Amino acid sequence: MTTFEIWSPDGRTHRTGTIDGTATVTERPAVEPGVLRYDVAADGPVTLRWTWPAETAVTLWRATQGSRRELPIDWGSHRDVRSVRSAPVAALVDAQDRSLSTISLSASVRGCDFAVGVNEETAEQLIELTVDDVEARRFTLRIDLRELHFAEALRGVTTEWTTELGDRIAPVPSVAREAMYSTWYSDHQHVSAESVERHARAGASYGCAAVIVDDGWQTDDTARGYAYCGDWEPTSRTFPDMASHVRRVHELGLRYVLWIAPPLIGVHSKAWDRLKDRILGFADGEVTAVLDPRYPEVREHLLESCIRPVRDWGADGLKIDFIDSWAWSSPPPAPDADCTSVDEGVELLLQAITTELRKLRPDVLIEFRQDYVNPRLWQFGTFLRAGDCAMDPVENRVRTIDSRLLAGDRAVHSDMLMWHPSASAENVAQQFIGAMFSTPQVSMELDAMSPEHERVVRYWLGFLRDHADVLLDGVLVPSRPDARYTQVRAVGAETVVAVFTNPVVRVADTDRSIVLVNSGASSRIIVEDAGPGPVDLVVSDCSGTEVHRGRTTPPEVWAIDVPIAGVARIQRV
Repeated sequence: MTTFEIWSPDGRTHRTGTIDGTATVTERPAVEPGVLRYDVAADGPVTLRWTWPAETAVTLWRATQGSRRELPIDWGSHRDVRSVRSAPVAALVDAQDRSLSTISLSASVRGCDFAVGVNEETAEQLIELTVDDVEARRFTLRIDLRELHFAEALRGVTTEWTTELGDRIAPVPSVAREAMYSTWYSDHQHVSAESVERHARAGASYGCAAVIVDDGWQTDDTARGYAYCGDWEPTSRTFPDMASHVRRVHELGLRYVLWIAPPLIGVHSKAWDRLKDRILGFADGEVTAVLDPRYPEVREHLLESCIRPVRDWGADGLKIDFIDSWAWSSPPPAPDADCTSVDEGVELLLQAITTELRKLRPDVLIEFRQDYVNPRLWQFGTFLRAGDCAMDPVENRVRTIDSRLLAGDRAVHSDMLMWHPSASAENVAQQFIGAMFSTPQVSMELDAMSPEHERVVRYWLGFLRDHADVLLDGVLVPSRPDARYTQVRAVGAETVVAVFTNPVVRVADTDRSIVLVNSGASSRIIVEDAGPGPVDLVVSDCSGTEVHRGRTTPPEVWAIDVPIAGVARIQRV
């Protein structure tokens, strides 16, 4: 057993950590006070374990947490992290948004069990990390004890991952940060060339840069299952001439991104008989299996399936889905395979796919979906979409913010926006506000909307486009992760604040121009310290219609009437 020492920045708190397994641990000299780094050379699985006091913590921020914002008990906190699922990082956060301890492993880790939870015996946090798959048998443990805002602490983690991966990170084309149309909620598996072209035409008129054609193009079966997938050839009934169809979408000025789920193979596919002995197991009863990427013949089949849409049909990229189906920590034996772990096989496949696609299109678009947030996937994907949360603006807010905090400079997209045709204008606007710190994807019949909905959609797509520099590239400062982000601020050349359940906005001295978006339940926002001098105030409703304009000298605590889903712009004179 090897030990290592952990000290708080003030030297008052000390714990001794242990490492089980064959490993050599070397502590790096501190570059930043309060940030500890330990280089570990491992020969087989190793477990790192220590405790740390965090009595004021109110939540554990994790890479993939969904709606769970609790402080887990140590025996229930284990997460199986793979290169295709989640990421090796967690932060203990207090009610002032400070990270009491942010723990992460380097991007060389392909697989680990990552557990941070309350130890009932000591009332401290027990951290237990077991690394079982690592590139080059070396990784780094990083512990940040500086008590920074948790978003800044997480930026420190992603900066380290960025440095580690270097030029292996895939470039992000600018179009990946522009609004896109997705066919999933509007069409589901009933998609056709005709419907895609109709959506593309309407989407172009709203400023969408691409159309994402989701599941259904490869099958006549519309039962939502995957028993027929695996060949990845267009169905002749609804997509009779794929190349001509893609060309017509291009003529409308949009890029074309095609959905594909490489891990899945159905028993009714033509490839089944050839590959049925090269599976990890079944994923959907006895009709859909998960292919084993450790076999070269599997990777060759999937490589051809993934490059064909770009090479032969002219597509601009792929939405590569269900790769978390490959998150197998205990796969069956594979005696004829050419690599040891499933994660290694997945990365060999993704590297081959992206290498070939970039030869065809240097600006190829590759979409991954939450929970595919591991930094190892930065080598392959160009944008990351929030996990499915149809018609739920709160969950879209949480998922896009969670993704942004761990994405580095990856483009992050919302889950596809949808609403009921009879929804109020405010409800439609709330869908966009929930996604406003990400690139929006829309999935509605845009050419069949009411005039009221059309005004709202055009206004908010324009708002997100006009403020994209700060919304997407500014410094993101969300509040209260334990309460699913009560307020979110983005700071750049201007400041944009989205008010959710906390209506009190504190204006910083550096905020010369501030935009307030009211996504709360009340038509009143409380602004502190907007003065002392005069300011110009412009207020608009959810469709962009101006309802107030004037100049005033605000009091120290200033109540502003802002319609629900409306916007207030404050400019210091």
